[in-house]
Amino acid sequence: MARFWLSRRLKVIAIISLCIIAVVASIQTTGLTRALIELLAFGGLIWLALAKPDIKQHDADA
Repeated sequence: MARFWLSRRLKVIAIISLCIIAVVASIQTTGLTRALIELLAFGGLIWLALAKPDIKQHDADA
């Protein structure tokens, strides 16, 4: 299950979605609501950035 959540395509979609959520929250809301939404969005971005990358090993036979 963790492999699915850390797949490259899903990470890209999640990063774009979290950025859009942060921008919309900063435009459409104020005060504590805005701060909480942006905190969650940027926390998710940090988690994705620090997550183990999806690296595939290839044999060096040439």
